[in-house]
Amino acid sequence: MQTLTQPRKQASRSCPNTRLDKGIAYFFFLFIISFFCLLIVVAPYLMSIGQDFFASLIYIGFSHSCHQLPERSFFLFGYKLAVCQRCTAIYAGFLLMTLMYPLVRKVDGVKTPGKLLLVAALIPMGLDGGLQLIHVIQSNPFQRVVTGGIFGLVLPLYVIPVYNMVFYDFLGWLRSKKKKD
Repeated sequence: MQTLTQPRKQASRSCPNTRLDKGIAYFFFLFIISFFCLLIVVAPYLMSIGQDFFASLIYIGFSHSCHQLPERSFFLFGYKLAVCQRCTAIYAGFLLMTLMYPLVRKVDGVKTPGKLLLVAALIPMGLDGGLQLIHVIQSNPFQRVVTGGIFGLVLPLYVIPVYNMVFYDFLGWLRSKKKKD
């Protein structure tokens, strides 16, 4: 039994066993992110063709992470997207960096950049949202898209390595279970 003071074994998460493992991990992650981004634009499309029930499920799903205010949202097919302008930019930036990830980092890597980059990416968004919240400035769509996009582009540099750790640990667990059987 492992206690809090015992270090975890790192062998299973340091590197996948095969090249196929790397590809599966990356493309599965890319598929999930693409699916979420697609849902953002599918919701207004469903509304436009009268599929209110299914569109509402998407809007409700995204409502847990976004305020979805119409005055701060983009519209498509005459209906607002499933998330606000800033969140749309975060998702779009996240998808873009996920697509570019193999060009800038090792796909199977488990190391994240230093915390400073993440904090630096949060500062513009925090200032824009925070100053608007206390009524010092009124944010505009351009500011929301730029600040959200900056954060969205940086976020995968932290999420993908953590995802890799979990994915490779899961593969290691599956393989050890298979060996026991």
